[in-house]
Amino acid sequence: MNGAKHAALPEWVLEDLEIADNCRLLDIGCGGGANLNRMLSKNPTATAVGMDISKLAMEMTHEVNYRDIVDKRLLLLGGNATQMPLARESYDLVTAFETIYYWHSMELGTEEMYRVLRPGGTCLIANEMDGLAEDVRSFESAVGGFRVYTIDEITEYLVTAGFTDIQSRHDEARHFICVTGKKP
Repeated sequence: MNGAKHAALPEWVLEDLEIADNCRLLDIGCGGGANLNRMLSKNPTATAVGMDISKLAMEMTHEVNYRDIVDKRLLLLGGNATQMPLARESYDLVTAFETIYYWHSMELGTEEMYRVLRPGGTCLIANEMDGLAEDVRSFESAVGGFRVYTIDEITEYLVTAGFTDIQSRHDEARHFICVTGKKP
């Protein structure tokens, strides 16, 4: 996963994403914080929580988003997707960019996304690997604890967790996927 490709995925996903006024968003596996920065810049009334299991990622996110942290628009939390230290029904948008590969349980992760979303809220999962390339399974074997999901697999997990209005996009040339679901 090279840097240019890694930067292209959020551009593709976020280009048409609207951040509503007073939106409360959660970015699971916020990494270096660039996606939080992009989303918060779309609407000055939005607030966010960035969560990551990596201390280094949290430090990078803090550096990239220092102004939003000082302005109390962004809170950073350590934690993982399958057991989030967050109140139920407290977010309007929950995103997971390039993180589900590492979740030890996709089922628990999608259930947690559902739990923390408010009714009418949206979850968004975006990956730069669509699970269809021939070398995916050998890559998974080489990288322990790494799992690539197809659109159909992600959709199945979201439906099982309770999400409705599942929509997906697929850039076949770049192998990008984005799957969204609504909490009724």
